Amino acid sequence: MNKVCFLVILLLGVNFPIYSQNSDSLLLAKATKAFDLAAVNSDSAYNLANEALHDARRNTFNKGIANSYNALGWVFMHKGNLDSSVYYLNLSRDVFAKENFLYDVARVDINLTEVMTKQSRFGEALVFALEADSLSLALKDVPLQTDTKRLLGILYREQGDNKKSVEYFNEAIKGFEFQGDLRRSVNTAISLSILLRKINMVDSSLTVLEKCLKIIEGKENNEYQLAMVREHLGDTFYMKQLFEESLSQYIMAYELFDKLGNKADMAYEALVIGKAQIALEKYKEAEYFLNQAFFISDTLDFLNYQFDAASELANLYKETGQWQKAFVYLNMAGIMKDSLDQQKQLENMIGLKEKYESEKQDQEIALLKSNMELENSRTRRRMQFQIFAIFLFLASLGIAYLIFNRYRLKQELNEQMLRNQISSDLHDEIGSTLSSIDVNSRIALLKMEDKETVIGQLQKIQQNARSIMDNLTQIVWSINPNNDSLEKLIFRMKDFAAEILEPLGIQYAFHQGGNLSELNLNPVFRKNIYLIFKEAVNNCAKYSSATEVLISLEVKNNLLFIEIADNGVGFNYQRELNKSNGLLNMENRAKQIQAKFELKTEPERGTMIKLEAPVT
Repeated sequence: MNKVCFLVILLLGVNFPIYSQNSDSLLLAKATKAFDLAAVNSDSAYNLANEALHDARRNTFNKGIANSYNALGWVFMHKGNLDSSVYYLNLSRDVFAKENFLYDVARVDINLTEVMTKQSRFGEALVFALEADSLSLALKDVPLQTDTKRLLGILYREQGDNKKSVEYFNEAIKGFEFQGDLRRSVNTAISLSILLRKINMVDSSLTVLEKCLKIIEGKENNEYQLAMVREHLGDTFYMKQLFEESLSQYIMAYELFDKLGNKADMAYEALVIGKAQIALEKYKEAEYFLNQAFFISDTLDFLNYQFDAASELANLYKETGQWQKAFVYLNMAGIMKDSLDQQKQLENMIGLKEKYESEKQDQEIALLKSNMELENSRTRRRMQFQIFAIFLFLASLGIAYLIFNRYRLKQELNEQMLRNQISSDLHDEIGSTLSSIDVNSRIALLKMEDKETVIGQLQKIQQNARSIMDNLTQIVWSINPNNDSLEKLIFRMKDFAAEILEPLGIQYAFHQGGNLSELNLNPVFRKNIYLIFKEAVNNCAKYSSATEVLISLEVKNNLLFIEIADNGVGFNYQRELNKSNGLLNMENRAKQIQAKFELKTEPERGTMIKLEAPVT
């Protein structure tokens, strides 16, 4: 699998101008500096963005909060934590949309498109790109229009519409050069070079990249962009079978990403360095870098890179006659493969593009003048909803195929417990949501004349679709055998607690005891423990108004003890139990793993959750 599909959108973050004065002006400047610093020193940028968020929350300054969320999202993108990046960018977008700052909504849409393209979530990325395009046209903002053309060029390239992709790229490059923005012009040229390689115009791709290198080489604070140019030069030399030149460029890119602390890009560079060394028959060096790629990808939950690394290691061991190792990695690659089928996403993109071509004018009106009457005829609206319903049906088929194919593989491996878990997830988490989407679409079709009802149903469909994506991510994590150790579970728990509590200024401590290093957990136990912990931490962040959270974890006599306590406002447990699905879910999940669940709380006296579970 080529990195073209995952890391084609590079340094082009979108920041926001400063409108307020005095303290608000200083706060926005701090968020702006954090955003700009993300590509140079992500750790310093993270601290600065958190300071800005804390100050904005204290002053109840919504624009400052939204800008701080945007900066945090961009920092996590440069750290390689793409799920966290999407989380904070969505928070930023929600605040801007609530305040009706449409220009800023478009800018965050562009950032979300970039991050989701890095995740290969092309269908969702296209939705945000199209919204940004509609807003930029309605606002008559040329820089926004130019940036959106660059994104659309990338997305159309990934769906195979090369002619349209070239048109968008050339328009974007001309626009950036006219504005004097050489940085964005270079990055768009890099994207064009990828397309040229894709259509076998390798020499033209090399010419474009060498021109980019002359423009940016020697400039200060430009390491990330320089690394990306080096990387794509390596890809181009590799296609020309100039493997020594390719390896040299890859190594320079790897060293730059290592300096920046960008683990996601380091994983890819280690992978392509290994491939180049295999071509040069440097098998020992290749094995080291491919194992590096596999390990880093595993820590980041990048299943796509793990698949690539496992496949290359299998080929290496086959080439060197190490048949047992070759079989192990070939089997691992086969298990991962079905989760990486992107064909359904490409079909979704084509459906969205067709829908967009017929609805573009309507989107502009709906986004900017939601109080105006829709002027389309009843027949056209019915056709639009029918297209939308067909798209939802195809997406549902794609999701059902993915899950049932995973179910079939595990059945062949005779893992009865895992089969039951997948079946339960389909019914409880996916099936009910798909049913809701079906009901919402039927209501929308029946209430064609009622604009408010139709908009409400479409918003519910969007929320349910995002819920399905989140549940699928959780299912893939829970069945991946590489995550079976207790150490991996604790690492994920710590990472989640840090991402949720630190930006809110909540102090927390994580204590652990007992022998944790040798324990492996079955998937059902591991998933339920994590979801109970996740619900508890989310409740602390959302409802407790706590300033401190204490988390302890200990293994003793084959029992796992977990305690989560906060100093927040507490609540009436019996009253909330009757109306809180989250509390009921925690109790039910504890019963599934034969665990003892205890929750102690009183108003104004904080909350404590205790879990005692037999380790299986």
